[in-house]
This record gives sequence, structure tokens and C-alpha cells, in this order.
Amino acid sequence: MNQNGTNQPVTRVDGRTFIMERVFDAPREMVYEAFVNPDLLAKWWAPKPYTIPVCRIDLRPGGKWHYCMRSPEGQTQWVLGIYEEIHPLERISYAVTFADEQANPTDVIPKQEVTVRFADAGDGRTTLVLNFRLPTEEELQATLKMGMSEGTAMALDNLAQDVLPQMKRG
Repeated sequence: MNQNGTNQPVTRVDGRTFIMERVFDAPREMVYEAFVNPDLLAKWWAPKPYTIPVCRIDLRPGGKWHYCMRSPEGQTQWVLGIYEEIHPLERISYAVTFADEQANPTDVIPKQEVTVRFADAGDGRTTLVLNFRLPTEEELQATLKMGMSEGTAMALDNLAQDVLPQMKRG
């Protein structure tokens, strides 16, 4: 449960940063693994009914996270993340932008600086905090209007409802 007594995300905007926090009923090691394992991440990162048919992760500073998000109509959007910091089970930071199939940035959207934090919430639960920092407050507001908050919340629902329960069952 979060501070509102629900398991829904808590969001806020601080200048040019959008913050989303959610508690998961799973240990930190499991939530972290779901975020760094490309096979698992591909199962939950896209909001339904979108899918991620390609997800490649080179988890090291300077390494790439390159994935393709596909709409139900078959349209694709490639995304490229470059990892900046990796602190296993604690924090991951990366810069992300749209890309082409060969992982060349297309600069269709402003580059976002993302920090993901994993914290023990007690009783085998994990608090996940996502920070998305954009170059300006205006760009952040435009990105939020395009559905960033809703899409991220839907992806976290996929993690909570689909992937973590499967991981627990082994």
C-alpha cells in the first residue's frame, strides 16, 4: 500500500521532473530483475494493448536498452536508452529518446533523464520510484499531455498483475 492506502501510483511534478511511485507486493530482488531482464521487461513495459516484440539490454554504464513498441495496428516505435549508472538492487539511471531500428537516435522527442529507485518497503514489498527529467518544464507538460503518466501507470499495472505473480510461481 502507498501513502494513500492503495496500491496505485502516487505522482507529482517537481519543476521539469515527473515522479511516479508505487509499492509492489514482491521483494526488491524480484522487482529489480523484472526491470533489467529483457525477457521480463518486454512482458510489462508497454501499456496494453501495445507489445514489445524486441527488447535488448546491455546493463552497464554506457550500455544500451533498445526496444520496439508495437501498436495493435502494427505501427512501431523504437526507443533507445543509454545507461548512465547501475547500482544493483538500488538505482538505475539512463537517458532515453526515440530511435530507429539500428539504435540511432531520431530526436523526435526531447531526451529524458530517467532514474529508477528500488527500496525495501517492509514485509517483502518494494517501493519503486521513477523520475523522468526533461530539458524544460514546457517539454515535460507536453509529454504529460501525450499520456506519459497514464502509459507508465498501465505498464506498472502489467508488472504487478502479470509478471510478478508469474515470477513468484517460478
